[in-house]
Amino acid sequence: SKILESKALCPDVKHFAITVPENFDFYPGQFISIILKVNGQEFRRPYSIASKPSPNCLDLCIKILSNGKITPKINEFKEGDEIDVIGPMGDFIVKEQSMKKNLVFVSTGTGITPFRSIIHHLLENNFKNKIILITGYRYEENCLYEPEFLELEKKYKNFTYQRILSRPKQGDGGHVQKLVEKKIDKNKDYYICGLKAMVFSVKDLLLEKGIPQENIFFEKYD
Repeated sequence: SKILESKALCPDVKHFAITVPENFDFYPGQFISIILKVNGQEFRRPYSIASKPSPNCLDLCIKILSNGKITPKINEFKEGDEIDVIGPMGDFIVKEQSMKKNLVFVSTGTGITPFRSIIHHLLENNFKNKIILITGYRYEENCLYEPEFLELEKKYKNFTYQRILSRPKQGDGGHVQKLVEKKIDKNKDYYICGLKAMVFSVKDLLLEKGIPQENIFFEKYD
């Protein structure tokens, strides 16, 4: 693959667009792995695809860890660079049972990445039921793709975007659990993505509130 675009979304997160072969296809929610050599050692790191299926390219949204083995090198990617990629992989996709239900997507940080892919795909393919996206960040400047989701909310009556900050400059803050608790409904399916502490906390909250295990799906980023 070749890097088509590299831009910072916030101080520690970068958005990349990369080329893919003509026969490349994937289900929204899947991931690819980037293969890199560092000091002679090969590493493979999985990253969720951030864009809906489209010909010849896809988007990635990657958190840059200053002390990471791989992401400092990824941070240096520039337009025209060639990279090795394997994929698609993963089964964090909208299940058949969910296609007739209202859906709640819950994420923190770059956990929003697969939902960007899924939500664009569903809305543009006439998904009629309600979609609620609940996102959590630490600070205002950490919010990812927010103008895009606000535009989707204006365009599609069945889509709602809600976000919460754990350290707001003013007003009440909190964590995603605070918003999830207001959306408890046994007839909805819930998809959760982010670091495992949040994922398990939200899953446990849903189970405590009577949401059946078979209505909860998740992907952990650590």
